Amino acid sequence: MTSSDPHRFSGLIPAGFLTTGTPLPLLPFAVVDVETTGLRPRQDRIIEIAVVRCDPRGEPLSEWSTLIDPGRDPGPTRVHGISASDLIGAPTFPEAVPQLLEQLSGAVVVAHNLSFDAAFVSHELRRSDAPSFSGYGLCTLELARVVLAGQSGFSLGACAAALGIAHPDAHRALADTRVTARLLQQLIARIAPDAPVPPALHIAPA
Repeated sequence: MTSSDPHRFSGLIPAGFLTTGTPLPLLPFAVVDVETTGLRPRQDRIIEIAVVRCDPRGEPLSEWSTLIDPGRDPGPTRVHGISASDLIGAPTFPEAVPQLLEQLSGAVVVAHNLSFDAAFVSHELRRSDAPSFSGYGLCTLELARVVLAGQSGFSLGACAAALGIAHPDAHRALADTRVTARLLQQLIARIAPDAPVPPALHIAPA
């Protein structure tokens, strides 16, 4: 799946700062991260999800997170640090859907490697008989490859290190969304350092 694929964000319409096309009104951002039982959205499940809402400049406004009971083993605990005992009493994904949709409402959905997070959220919504994933999406990984061109790596950790952003508790959903929100804010500042208003996002013609 390439960055030119219009379906890469699982129902979200790709939007970008450095592209031509139809400009969007200034919208808030909903920065998302998920921790999962594995890497396959069709088979694996979300075990933690977090959202940090930001204003159009990327300034954090609020945050929300929850563990999710996947109804199965939590997978690679060595990576995300979440054990089966941590998930006791956690809501199932369908139980978390109303709060999640409230967090995403009216915002451009953002993640670092959005195609991964969007695929998992889309499949979980489908399993929950919830409304399909829709709206606009922005990937900070794709954006960083342009704005920070020339650095050796573009993982969230590499981008954070390059910009001096602290990254404690890596691979936990809320920690990663906080770092991604700071990354988004700094990327926007580099795109339009002296602009009195935030830069507009554009969507490419269909």
